[in-house]
Amino acid sequence: MNRRLLCRVLCCALFLPLTPTAALAAQTVMGVSAAQLCYDYATHGTNSARRALETCTRAINDESLTSRDLAATYSNRGIIQAARGRFELAIEDYDRSLNINPTLVHAMINRGNAHTRLRQFKQALDDYDLAGFYSEGRNGLVFYNRAMLFLQMGRIENARADLLRALELQPDSLRYREALASLK
Repeated sequence: MNRRLLCRVLCCALFLPLTPTAALAAQTVMGVSAAQLCYDYATHGTNSARRALETCTRAINDESLTSRDLAATYSNRGIIQAARGRFELAIEDYDRSLNINPTLVHAMINRGNAHTRLRQFKQALDDYDLAGFYSEGRNGLVFYNRAMLFLQMGRIENARADLLRALELQPDSLRYREALASLK
């Protein structure tokens, strides 16, 4: 597989944000909570990673979040840490998130992505397998990310099988189709 394409595919896969959280508890004066801003920063990025991290930390420390929203906010802060290349700190946030909500599939996927970036392949595979279990094998992103891991490990046939499964679950995904086509 072309290394440049592999890098592009991995970069696209490695930092997919969480889905929006439910109504968030505390509101700021302007009507937007720090937790919502944290989610927005994790989803859309920002020019100021420091501000994004401070906002997420403020939401974690100062707001009366539900456990679901607190878990999501930790995971979102992990996404921001990972985007800065701070994978160990990202893993700590994903761990905190999963301690609060052990079934949060996107936190498992993102933690697996951070382990992959650190070349901790066994831990990454464990995270993807766990995410597959909790999503009951119905999350194409789990199979796609695991396929990218298998490619890094040189396990092409495993990668092909996972990409086929990801495409089966999400047949309209151009990303999955392109990754599979690159294996031929």
